[in-house]
Amino acid sequence: MFDDREEAGKLLGEELKNFIKDKENAVILAIPRGGVPVAYWVSKKTGIPFGMVVAKKVAFPEDPEAAIGAAAPDGTFVLSDYISESSPRVSTAIEKAVQEAREKLNKYLSGKEPDVEDKTVIIIDDGIATGYTAIVAGMYAKKKGARKVILAVPVCPSDSINKVKKIFDEVICYHKVDSIFFAVGAYYRDFHQVSDEELLYYLNKAKEEGLLYL
Repeated sequence: MFDDREEAGKLLGEELKNFIKDKENAVILAIPRGGVPVAYWVSKKTGIPFGMVVAKKVAFPEDPEAAIGAAAPDGTFVLSDYISESSPRVSTAIEKAVQEAREKLNKYLSGKEPDVEDKTVIIIDDGIATGYTAIVAGMYAKKKGARKVILAVPVCPSDSINKVKKIFDEVICYHKVDSIFFAVGAYYRDFHQVSDEELLYYLNKAKEEGLLYL
């Protein structure tokens, strides 16, 4: 159990400190909003600057919490193996997710996409369950020219690791869980929903400390 995202970020940062050799050419990209506090503390521990990568889960309107995939602002998407993109219902859900990802990009990054050309990119979230948002973030970074893409999370189910390894060059999960029933929030004592105000607090703090990747 992590106390909160701060503790998770500090522990993950310690794990990553000696793992990344070429810090000059590395950048951390947090998946907002929950990944931002974690990424801030990893950035503090490693000295690697952090920014954000936007990914939005694809879901049907009647069950918005059940992800069937995820999408990025440039239209990159991934779907569950059991879902066919040829279905009009699925196409509509993808379009909606891409649109929401673009809105998030405008809201959080003023529409500016991160420059990751020839960089080692470390994608960070507060944990993964299905792994869809992490996978689409990794695909997006590769399309943008990243040299190497690493996923780093505090907690994940063991059976998701092979799935994300198809996209990522390396996967670092601080706490792997062998469980059929997995929820990221179950491994945090404090797993409140990160607000826009909290997200901006960490971004401003990082900017003041020279840790924000612009």
